Amino acid sequence: MKALFVTYGAGHSAMVLPVLSSLRAQVPGVEVTLMALTTAHAGAVAAGETASGFADFVHLTDPAFAADWGARLAEGNSNPAVTCAETAAYLGVNFLDLVQQHGIGPAQALYAQKGRQGFYPIHFFRRLIEHLKPDVVVATNAPRSEQAAIDAAVGLGVPTLSMVDLFALRADPYLQRKIYADRITVLCETTRANLAAAGVPADRIVITGNPAFDEFAGHTAEAAGRQWRTVHGWNGLRVLLWAGQREPDDAQAPWAGTGLSDIVQEQLFRWVDEHPGTGLIVRHHPNDWRSFMPPQSHPRVHWSCPDREALLPVLAAADDVVVQMSTVGVQAAVAGKRVVCLRFSPNVQISGMDLSRWGLGVAVERLEDLPTLLAVDPADAGFSGAARSGQTVLGAGGGAAQRVAGVVLGLVGRSVPWQRGT
Repeated sequence: MKALFVTYGAGHSAMVLPVLSSLRAQVPGVEVTLMALTTAHAGAVAAGETASGFADFVHLTDPAFAADWGARLAEGNSNPAVTCAETAAYLGVNFLDLVQQHGIGPAQALYAQKGRQGFYPIHFFRRLIEHLKPDVVVATNAPRSEQAAIDAAVGLGVPTLSMVDLFALRADPYLQRKIYADRITVLCETTRANLAAAGVPADRIVITGNPAFDEFAGHTAEAAGRQWRTVHGWNGLRVLLWAGQREPDDAQAPWAGTGLSDIVQEQLFRWVDEHPGTGLIVRHHPNDWRSFMPPQSHPRVHWSCPDREALLPVLAAADDVVVQMSTVGVQAAVAGKRVVCLRFSPNVQISGMDLSRWGLGVAVERLEDLPTLLAVDPADAGFSGAARSGQTVLGAGGGAAQRVAGVVLGLVGRSVPWQRGT
């Protein structure tokens, strides 16, 4: 059995990696090619995976063109978590694909207008799939590469599976696709209903839960949290976790870019400083965290770097988790934490992803209301049932990776072109 998985970083790669482990447990000897793109690469390697990227398959395209244009476009597009070679290959191959689709002039105009958001490397993934000859192609619901991988596989007659991470809300570009995978695994009934309402064939949708959340439910997570507190000398403290992220650069001041997160971080810092029995963990989104300044030094404030510290023990150590629209909020609900949802966030307003709407958290309407809510200890306010509430909405905690792997195996065995000799 041969499988191709395609994912980018953060919550999407965290959703894919457990499925690989489960698949190998069920099918020893399965041959997996993991396209762990951009920021997904480091996490995949840390998890023991052999991670591939555009640089590993640039020979399937026009290497000279990709190298030339990759070097031209790399300025201003670097990320310390992505090697220079992969950055150049990613940009060069994707731009080459735009040229193949539209011609050089329109491709340049499209890139000038949309940047990386305009990429759709359909030609590349057709060549990659024909080269690897997988029995199944699995990708997340992210656009660009993941969408191109599914579309290419469908066009070639290879069985496909899309993994949808969260709720498929109205702003999710996944709802606008013209081509859908043979099977679509989803988090919960809310996601299934949203997809079906958008016209996705209901018989393709399977509720499995999100494999990225499996590790946050149960005794392993609790033990990791206790150990983190002990190591940091925080036993007995009430711990807040601020899981922030950038807002749109064109959002209203002062929230734009890093503005909202910086202001919230400063307010939480002051609150903890004024309450000796509390501690604060600041951990920004893996794709954004280098944009932010660490908080000033304080014995009860911890700056968590996603490239050096896993999320699990940090989240498990917290009592309250403050979020905008981060996946961390859903993970926190699964783990039984009180989730504090900043409803005034532009990201929340644009996406509609307000976790408090689904009973997964409590809403903060205005920034000035945040200290008032924090003054109420979750243990004294009936929030101890958060784990049961969250799991009622999301389904039973744990086991999602095995369920998704089962769906993958259900697709394998269907006739594919290379099995037919065509």
